[in-house]
Amino acid sequence: MAEYTNVEKPFLEKLRDLNWRIIDQGSFGIPQDPAKSLRTSFKEVTLKQEFIKAVKKINVVDGVAWLTDKQLVDLYNETIATEKANLSLLEANKQVFEKLIGVTKTTVAKNEVTGEENPLVKLVDFKNWEANEFVAINQFRIDTPGAARTAIIPDIVLFVNGLPFAVVECKEVDVADPISSAVEQIMRYANTRGDDFGFTDGEERLFHYNLFSIATHGEEARVGSISGDFEYYLNWKDIFPEVYKDIDTANYVEEETLRYQNNGLQNDPRVRQEVLIKGILNKEILLDILQHFTLFMEIKEGIEIKVVCRYQQFRAVGIILDSM
Repeated sequence: MAEYTNVEKPFLEKLRDLNWRIIDQGSFGIPQDPAKSLRTSFKEVTLKQEFIKAVKKINVVDGVAWLTDKQLVDLYNETIATEKANLSLLEANKQVFEKLIGVTKTTVAKNEVTGEENPLVKLVDFKNWEANEFVAINQFRIDTPGAARTAIIPDIVLFVNGLPFAVVECKEVDVADPISSAVEQIMRYANTRGDDFGFTDGEERLFHYNLFSIATHGEEARVGSISGDFEYYLNWKDIFPEVYKDIDTANYVEEETLRYQNNGLQNDPRVRQEVLIKGILNKEILLDILQHFTLFMEIKEGIEIKVVCRYQQFRAVGIILDSM
């Protein structure tokens, strides 16, 4: 309960401030109705109807949505095809990533409105970023029949156009080494802890669409990719572009500590978390990171990793572009 009150709920509220749609299922018991999390089954890791609604909305010609109902269902099935393919997690994630940013072209046979053949389809609108659907759902139960555990329940899952872009694992600050514990739990969900455990009890399909994951206990919040272990989960300490910066990130820890001490209160445990949320989960920034600041790179022959920028890199590139 303390974890929900002190970390998870404040995380959701800050997302609400950024105009995310919030579905807060509370913290009491295991969710029993998949419809509350916009699904028909707890085995689903994507939000089908959110995908269909969003993709229809962002593909328009002269203000007219042109994709047919059948085309939208076919596009959904094509997008989630990695879930039934015999691929490694990294291979599946890369395939989805390349579809989302347009490296792999997504088309349908015909635009029934204009008559154009083989028109391109956008799965994400990077130009009009507010047109996309951003949904955060907590206590996101996923059944895992045949695994060591019957289900996993990530604290928060963040969806863009019905696809789970991020998993957030929250820990109470009183837990021993809470960030390490949160990262290990994320890796358990993704089945990336290694063979030493001798079994799997996660659901890799959830991470086919994953841009990054977040481990937080409020006083500290870190972000990492599917190929990163604890060592590569790092803080996001700044907010850029400057127009979104309403916290003095150079001194915010000291200032918040003094403010709370002067009022006879303990240090607010959510300031670092707020900086990360505003710095990386702002809608425009999130899609910019997806489109321009994420890559797959071969670190040695036959070994590839997924890399998401650090805050310094994101800010430095932005400053350079602003000065041109």
